[in-house]
Amino acid sequence: MAGQGVTFVLPVLNGRRWLGEVLDGIAAQHDGRPFEILAVDDGSVDGSVLALRRHESAGVLGLRVLAGPGRGAAAAINCGIREAAHPLICQIDQDVILTPGWLTSVLAALTNPDVVAAQGHYVTGSGAGFWARVMGRDLEQRYAGIRAGHVNHVCTGNTAYRASALHRIGLLDERLGYGYDNDLSYRLTAAGHRLAFCRDAISVHRWREGAWGYLRQQFGVGYGRLDVIARHPRRIAGDDVSGVMMMLHAPVMLLALCAAAITIAAAAMGYPAGIPGVLAAALLTALMLERSVAGALAWHRTGDAAALGFCVAHLARDLAWSAAVVAWAARRVARHADQPSHSMPRLTNSRRRRGSASDGPGPHRLLAVIPAFNEAKNLPRVVRELRRHAPQVDVLIVNDGSTDDTAELLEGLGVSWLTLTTRVGVGGAVRAGLRYAVRNGYHCVVRVDGDGQHRASEIAALFRPVVAGRLDAVIGSRFLHRRRDLTPRRAAQWALAAGLSALTGKRITDPTSGFCLFGPCAVRLLGRHHPTGYAEPELLLLLSRNGMRFGEVPIRMRARLAGRTSLTVPRAAVALARTLLALVIVPTRALLADGDARGDD
Repeated sequence: MAGQGVTFVLPVLNGRRWLGEVLDGIAAQHDGRPFEILAVDDGSVDGSVLALRRHESAGVLGLRVLAGPGRGAAAAINCGIREAAHPLICQIDQDVILTPGWLTSVLAALTNPDVVAAQGHYVTGSGAGFWARVMGRDLEQRYAGIRAGHVNHVCTGNTAYRASALHRIGLLDERLGYGYDNDLSYRLTAAGHRLAFCRDAISVHRWREGAWGYLRQQFGVGYGRLDVIARHPRRIAGDDVSGVMMMLHAPVMLLALCAAAITIAAAAMGYPAGIPGVLAAALLTALMLERSVAGALAWHRTGDAAALGFCVAHLARDLAWSAAVVAWAARRVARHADQPSHSMPRLTNSRRRRGSASDGPGPHRLLAVIPAFNEAKNLPRVVRELRRHAPQVDVLIVNDGSTDDTAELLEGLGVSWLTLTTRVGVGGAVRAGLRYAVRNGYHCVVRVDGDGQHRASEIAALFRPVVAGRLDAVIGSRFLHRRRDLTPRRAAQWALAAGLSALTGKRITDPTSGFCLFGPCAVRLLGRHHPTGYAEPELLLLLSRNGMRFGEVPIRMRARLAGRTSLTVPRAAVALARTLLALVIVPTRALLADGDARGDD
């Protein structure tokens, strides 16, 4: 692994307290190889972003601060992985402080070509309170039971991965809150890869303090575990880190509670209920004995008296897990779609403070990119309409080598503009606009054509699914709720839409629409890889290939205000040829965004 570059991905949500120590621990791992730190802020409201920016300005080694999509930890980590420049990804959590030599130890495990992930060893921080020490000593006790160097589960937050392996299995499942690391490990092992546990790669975990923080986290852990088991039923007995005894605690506690409830109800109605009462007492006694033995062993091994509290603390944990089982089952019966906020409720609270989809762009800086070729007669009206219907949206006109008066009128429109010296086509002009957006800190970009066909009043409809966290890109469709006509042009569009729908697994009705809005992850990807030319169909394939969630919303289109379309018959033929080629190449090729010429070794 000598000389291979390393990207550290650090998701951040209200993690200001430990950020300085976390960044210092990461920077201390630098051994001369190419090195970067990507801090992905997922909507912090505690000053974390300002703290990160100060560290970035102070020149912390390779630090870049990215705006996350605001959909939970898994989506934030994926955002960093997609942006990573190096073939090795070290994912570190905001409360994990690496000790010297951590990177050397995990990379030593990755010298085996069959190993695609290597996890370090968490230890409990000095000065931690009782509840934090209970969590820490419990995990350390389970680590002590791991005898082999290879495991079937590694925890994100303290692990190095081969980026190529992550991309091959589709990155983390963004529908999961707690449990996304279990799911990732199980999919890696199912793909034939090996995972390593490195005892010498030490990191200090700053666990949550206080009884309420402990119980809230344990509810999330229990709920997330059920989401994972639903995806991987064979893991119902657990894994090398969380074994069968741990997995039995929630159902045994739930059974004990049911037996106790029957006993109480029977007593209230004057009926004897001896058997349920005995069963409840026996089950609770068994749980207490098992945890008492585990606590005594942990105390003997660590000398920390907090381990003797396993019995009481873990009975409280079992109650939280039982509540999670009930909540999870209720959502399943109601057919609610999986959301990371179900097991990570602090995401919901943070999102509420940041604003909802109905609040408009708010903290999500939105840039309207207008690619323009010979649109001098239309641009003033397009800009006026944007100012009237979307005053909070910044505007950038990309003059695509126009030969009319476009260049002369740009300065008087009161918006930002770029002039390309030679014509590159709509796709190339949009790519230039996306790169401008990335450099200037815009979270979202909406493409609005310069001919006046797109209605500025409909930008809000495109924006809502992105700011709500449901989609990474939204396409405005002229045909979503309209019956198909039988014109040759519409028939060709329908055939192309059917082919794209089959390839992407998404319903696509308007494959040539240019009215689209991109969220943070899509902006960063497309700033480097947006197709050139007349690229709309190829764009949909590209989004699908890179795991972006996209969909359509209905829009109305107008006839162009003035002038003629630049899509002449020869250019249409070229565009069709490119699309047919893309149908073959894009679904199978590995983009540079997947690793920038990375290999496994």
